[in-house]
Amino acid sequence: MARNSGRGGAQPPDDEDIRLIEAAASVIAERGIKGASTDDIARAAGVTRVTLYRRLGPREQILRALYAHEAQRLMMSVIARFTPFESLEWDPVRHVEDLLVGTVFDIRRSEILQRIVEVDKLEAMAMLAGQSDSVLDAITEIVAEFIRSTWNADVHTRPMDADEFDTLSREVGSVVGRFLHSIAVMPDGPPVLETEEEIRELARRVLVPMILQR
Repeated sequence: MARNSGRGGAQPPDDEDIRLIEAAASVIAERGIKGASTDDIARAAGVTRVTLYRRLGPREQILRALYAHEAQRLMMSVIARFTPFESLEWDPVRHVEDLLVGTVFDIRRSEILQRIVEVDKLEAMAMLAGQSDSVLDAITEIVAEFIRSTWNADVHTRPMDADEFDTLSREVGSVVGRFLHSIAVMPDGPPVLETEEEIRELARRVLVPMILQR
């Protein structure tokens, strides 16, 4: 999610970029992906099409920026749910369960994802799948940091040297990140998770052994 700086490089989005991305989200949620033109987005944001292009790029890049912005927001909201490591109530198994619970629940509560899917489901799924590479690296790093922090806090984590600690956390982060990302791409697809207990059971069977590395 980066704008053309006009100097041959890219810059992180600033407040104005984010305002334009959120305007695009509103238009796309209302009209669907096919029905939302750059003119519509520019008009909703109160800027010219030239300004929109200069800041966010062509339509495909706007979609990429929108998806990256929402994916990062969702992951950060999931991280904010966790019990602090220093709390006496912290438990590593439940900590991993909370990662999946937060992902599923926050995606289901994402107004933009829900509205996009309702308006234009097939196009939405194609967009989310097609733009996935732009955010997978960021998701992988967020999950890898979650894993490293969990290992540091869990007294039962097996000993590792520094190289294995870094490499394995990124490898597991990549696998887990892709799984969490797939839930965003196919929120109503398998695995079917209707209740919090079903989500926790799946996490205990699949994610806990992989992440805790005991």
